[in-house]
Amino acid sequence: MNDIKTPDIEVQCQADNYFSVKTLTVLPHTHESWLTFFNGEATPTDSLSVYFNNASESHSTSIEKKQFLELIINIDPSVAADWEFYGNGVEYCGADSNCQYNISTLIMDDDTLVLRITQVAPTYEFLGVDKDNLDQVIEVTEGQETEYLPISFRYTAKHLPSGKIYMSQDPKIVVRRPGTL
Repeated sequence: MNDIKTPDIEVQCQADNYFSVKTLTVLPHTHESWLTFFNGEATPTDSLSVYFNNASESHSTSIEKKQFLELIINIDPSVAADWEFYGNGVEYCGADSNCQYNISTLIMDDDTLVLRITQVAPTYEFLGVDKDNLDQVIEVTEGQETEYLPISFRYTAKHLPSGKIYMSQDPKIVVRRPGTL
């Protein structure tokens, strides 16, 4: 897994501070890798780490269920006239152990995608999940990996001059909340 020591985004768990809103810019292309810039930085990022803090002893654990991260992703203004997000703005490619969080998307003004991650439980890898044999009930067990839940997806956008729809390469988000192991 990724060896992320310092998260890019840390979501607090206090009664008056339990969410985070961050802005990213994506620069789409028809043939090249899309570039994603975090908080207006000049260097693109290929992954983003998010850390959900646990409730402290002075705060109720019910606050953990309210926590969320909202990413506001804008198409770069230099190409915004030629592009708009398509469908729900993303195509999920992989999100292992994804029952531990919810992701929702909303497209605003065609060139702004709001991606929200909520209800993050302590992060555990589940073992014994047979994704090919879906006609049986199975019991899953917690794995040894308790640090990271990678969410892999592709942005989806329409190139207006050509009328074609494109998907980006994987701009991975790594989500984590301390587990009990």
